[in-house]
Amino acid sequence: MFRRVLVDAPCFSDRHVLSEEENNLFAISRSRERIQIPQLQTDLLRRAVEAVRPGGTVVYSTCTLSPVQNDGVVHMALKMLWEDTDVQVVVKDMTQAMRPFYGAFWFARGCGVKYGQMVLPSVVNNFGPMYFAKIVRVK
Repeated sequence: MFRRVLVDAPCFSDRHVLSEEENNLFAISRSRERIQIPQLQTDLLRRAVEAVRPGGTVVYSTCTLSPVQNDGVVHMALKMLWEDTDVQVVVKDMTQAMRPFYGAFWFARGCGVKYGQMVLPSVVNNFGPMYFAKIVRVK
């Protein structure tokens, strides 16, 4: 069992999709793959939480604005864990830890993000979007 796991999940990669034609996830030829992404993300997150020992931490991250792939995946993975296992977790509120970065990045606040933090895209900073949530396994 691990102490820490980072799930840098495959996602829509919003910035890349807008700027690259080649191998674009929104191409018709990739529609099946695109539809399956949230389930893959949920499975990866669930397996990561199961792989950390009690007291261990999982950080889930994406580079998309998609609520389904962000809070939606965290919600579904937690629901599956609660229903199918005896694993207990706590989602950590990272709001205070992010305060020093408020001047450098634009965070979505009051926008319905429940479990994690959302860094909004910024042309000035050439960064974003980014979503992340911190989950600690209790049992």
